[in-house]
Amino acid sequence: MSEAAAPRKTRRRGADLVQAVYAATADQLCTVGYPRLSMEGIAAAAGTGKAALYRRWSTLDELVRDTLADMLPSPPEVDEGTDLRAGIVELVAYLNDALFDSKRAAFQAVAAHSGDDTSMLRELFRERVLDPCQDRLLELMQRHGAGPDDALIASVAPAMVMYDCMLGRPMLTTDQLESLVDRVLLPLVTRR
Repeated sequence: MSEAAAPRKTRRRGADLVQAVYAATADQLCTVGYPRLSMEGIAAAAGTGKAALYRRWSTLDELVRDTLADMLPSPPEVDEGTDLRAGIVELVAYLNDALFDSKRAAFQAVAAHSGDDTSMLRELFRERVLDPCQDRLLELMQRHGAGPDDALIASVAPAMVMYDCMLGRPMLTTDQLESLVDRVLLPLVTRR
């Protein structure tokens, strides 16, 4: 096929380019690690120029933060008619998945690097996952009869799941999650 007849490559722009850059950043975090991460390496892996990165992110840390934020799933909306137990199980399962997701290698690469980066990760996880999950748990409990300790109770499940993760324990199974809900959370919520 002659050059004139060959299909032309279209240049990625907008959301397509941003997603390619995020994917390249996550891949580079896992393969070269945070200390050796560079805008040049990310641009090459994304198939774009370094200037395209600097137009959107003025620093490597901004790009890493946005990449990690993009990887974090939002908590599910619990439907109005959802029963209390089912809603709590759904939200605790979401948190468990968010902590132990297969993409956590990128988060671990940043966390392994000492310094302010670990506080950036904690803040990012709190903003994007933990606080919204606790808010949804609280909303769910209030739909089923608000109590004075609801905010405290809404923090118990996330704290327990995060504790297991921080200790390096494996991801909770469905049976373990349901046991946590049935033996710890529901008795706290329904004891009023």
